[in-house]
Amino acid sequence: MIALQHAMSRTLILLAAMLALAVGSLPASASDRASTPTTTPTQRVHVVVIDKMEFGPMPTDVRAGDIIEWDNRDIFEHSATARDGSFDIDLKPASKVRSVATAGTAAFFCKYHPTMTATLVVR
Repeated sequence: MIALQHAMSRTLILLAAMLALAVGSLPASASDRASTPTTTPTQRVHVVVIDKMEFGPMPTDVRAGDIIEWDNRDIFEHSATARDGSFDIDLKPASKVRSVATAGTAAFFCKYHPTMTATLVVR
């Protein structure tokens, strides 16, 4: 009887280990893959910091296709909302969001704090 219980315990442990390996090898879901743009070797990442109710200095050498990382270091929720409607990025407190830059000049503001404004130029 003890030998049978021992064999069953080993079998259960083996099955649990196989299940853990199988679950760990599953591909990421579509929502996991689509949540953040990944960079390619030709893309550069430019960070726009939001802190103390202000957009920080805008990067000056952004090219179309580069990544803009919006870094909200504030304790308040903010947005980067283009006046022409080309983007509308919500940023929870202490969060980062990435987007792909498109060519042109984009004046934007925070829809929660409309006096926060800036302009991003993308070549």
